[in-house]
Parts: sequence; C-alpha cells; structure tokens
Amino acid sequence: MEDILHSSSDGIWIWDAFGRVIAVNKKAEEFGGITAESLIGRCYIELIQDGLYDRSVAHDIFRSRCRGVTQAASLRTGVRTINTGTPYVNDRGEIVRIVVKEKEISHLDDEAVRSEVSRIRSGFGEAFGDPGVVSMGRYEVVAKSPLYRRLLERSFKLADAGVSRLLVLGESGTGKGLLARLIHEKSRRKDHPFVQLNCAAVPENLLESELFGYDGGAFTSARTQGKEGLFEAANGGTLFLDEIGTLPLPLQAKLLKYLDDFEVTRLGSTRVQKVDCTVVAATNCDLKASVKQGRFREDLYYRLNGFSLTIPSLRQRPEDIAGLLDHYIERYNRQYRLCRYPSRGLLDQLYDYPFPGNVRELKNIARQIVVLGECDFLESSPSGLKGLNPSGDSQKDLKGKMDAYEKELLRQAASMHRTTREVGEYLGIDQSSVVRKLKKHGLTMPAGKRR
Repeated sequence: MEDILHSSSDGIWIWDAFGRVIAVNKKAEEFGGITAESLIGRCYIELIQDGLYDRSVAHDIFRSRCRGVTQAASLRTGVRTINTGTPYVNDRGEIVRIVVKEKEISHLDDEAVRSEVSRIRSGFGEAFGDPGVVSMGRYEVVAKSPLYRRLLERSFKLADAGVSRLLVLGESGTGKGLLARLIHEKSRRKDHPFVQLNCAAVPENLLESELFGYDGGAFTSARTQGKEGLFEAANGGTLFLDEIGTLPLPLQAKLLKYLDDFEVTRLGSTRVQKVDCTVVAATNCDLKASVKQGRFREDLYYRLNGFSLTIPSLRQRPEDIAGLLDHYIERYNRQYRLCRYPSRGLLDQLYDYPFPGNVRELKNIARQIVVLGECDFLESSPSGLKGLNPSGDSQKDLKGKMDAYEKELLRQAASMHRTTREVGEYLGIDQSSVVRKLKKHGLTMPAGKRR
C-alpha cells in the first residue's frame, strides 16, 4: 500500500474522520515543501491558518457533506493544483476517511483551470447531505428549513417593494437583528446606513435624545454643537428598533408622528427636518397583550403591523440545527486556532435539545464545544456544557428538557409583564400556578415589577 501511495505522480493526502492527516505521499511533500512528519495528526484548519494552502477540499467535504469536491488551490510554494477529494462513509453515512488527490496545474491558464475543474465536477453524484446555506451578499444564511426559506422569500419581497415600516416578531435569540440586516441589504437602501437601537438597553431619560437628537443647550449636559439622532443618522437607509415593546409611551407618540409625516424635531429645537428611512421594529413580547394592558399604543401597533414577519423558533426549524452548528463550530475553530468538533453522540443530543434560547443558545454551545473540549474531536460533551444530558439518554432526560423549557418560558414571560397575574394570562395558567412555578425554578419577577 505504501509503495502504491508513493509511486503516484499526483499528490495524495488521507484524512481521518476527525479531519486530521493520517498519510501523505512524497509528491504531496514536494508540492507543499513540507515533510510528512510535520503533517501527520494535524487538522486541515491548522494547515490553512499556517498558510500551507489557501483552501481545503477536506474542509469542504466535512462542511457540505458532498460525495466529492474538486477545487483549484494555491500552495505557499507557488505550486497550483486541482484537488479532488472523495469521502468514504460507513453504513450509517458517517465519514470515516477522505482521500484527496492533487494534480499539478501550474502550467495552465485560468480559463483552462476552470474548464478542468468543471469537467471533473460533472462526474460526481448528488450531495448526501445539504447544509442549506443561502448566500445573501455579504452574509451566508443557514436556511434548509422550508419554513425559514418561506420567511426569507416573504422578507425579500417586502424589501424589493420598498416598504417603509415593518414589524418583526419572534422569540429571544431567533435572529431578528440578522433578518433586519438582510432586508436592508436586499432593498434599494443597501448603500445607505443601517442604524440599530435596542430600546431596552438605553436609560429612559436618554432615549429621546438618542433617537431624535438635540440642539446645543437643550439640557444641562448637552454638547454645545448639539448631536444628531439615530433617525437623522439613518436618513436614506434603515433604522432597526429592537425590543420596541419597551419604548415608553411618550416616545411611542413621537415615533407614531414620524411614521405619519416622516419628520423629526431635535430636543431644544423648533426646526422640523424631513427624514427618509425604513423603520424595522422588532419584539419578542405579545404587543396585542401590551395594547390591552395600556403599555403600548394601539394606533402605533396597527401602524407598525401593516407588514409583519414572524421568525420561527429553532424548535420549529430542526433541519437547520446541523448547518448552524457547523457554521459556528467553523467560526470558533478559526477564531481560537483550534480543530474541535462534536462527536456523533453529542450531535444526537443536540438534535433532541429544545433550545429555549434559540440560535443565540446554539451559538454559545458551539463556542463551548470548541473552547472547553479536551480533545480535538469531542467524544462526549464537556462537563461545563449547560443544558445537555451527558448520558446521552434523551428519553430519560425528557423531564429535564421540559423543565428547562418551562423555566425559559417563565423567565421570558416574567421579563415582559409587570405582575404574576399578567404572566398567567399570557401563558394561559392561573396566578397561583405562576407563583408556584417561579418558586420551583428559583425565578423572581424582575426588580421594579409587582408580584
């Protein structure tokens, strides 16, 4: 076997199931100007980061789950190659080996290289697992789920139509900010500013000046030259207002006025300015309930809700879990210069997990897998990984998962409402059950809210 490997006129690499080099032949050593001893056991991400080559066939096979990948690559020695990778899988469809063949093409021009890559690619069959990555200009979006794809289609129709106000609904962590950015990028306003504000993150006494700006001397600590507000900053572009449900009533009235006449007035000024921007508002709370409770203006609700988009929770789009995990695992491996991946057992647990924190929670779990794992390819979940059952017995852990989901629902509801009675009405349970469940999970109503 070794004689066959080294007698080839092409470079040959063999990778294991964990993305690590287990063999290279002499021609591959020659192409790369490196020895086999310095390569064995190293992960493809390390080799890209060290500048050995600019792209990896093995990486693309692990990421896309394709039956075969062909691509042109440039090595740091100046040698150009066409690399063809073939995965070998077991009866469960899991990759156990990848063999990559390097053919030198330094003598070919770019057109000939493209033709050769196309010819080789045409011989491969269909992919055996599509991660569902959709390219959106500067962004890549994991959207294998039909439900999420329909959301994107509707979003881009609204962007193309140039709607001036839009309401985005969805649980915490579903990616409302990302959707707002995608809508901006697909609209005619893409070359103008995208400005965002989390309404819950700015103290109430500063919100008005933040949004509408002020003239010099408008208040004691005001800058003498004044300051433009976010509406002015977003002129021609998009203003994204996250957690719109927390906006104080007086500012809701000013926002409504802008949506009516597209005019703003700075604090301390009488000068009216025309501002042209798309307003995308987002919330994870029930605005209809807030209207009934007198915390959100009914006229503003209907004005914003002319066009609305509801982002599905991660529980509603399980087809995207694998692609999202892959995306964030790759990101953190590059960031921390590591080569760590979840084992099949851990992946199975993650597919069963309800993700009450949605994509934000999945992102944090991916970071923990990369940073806290003790070996290059995790064989079990790290002890510090929160929310998962390390035994891997998803059926026995059903009660624990349901408890975690109940706790997250309670936590979110408590953050959105002022009293336990309101929480009960929102969740469809009586007040005494709310009090009992809050105690069970060690939760309390946030400071400043009545029991």
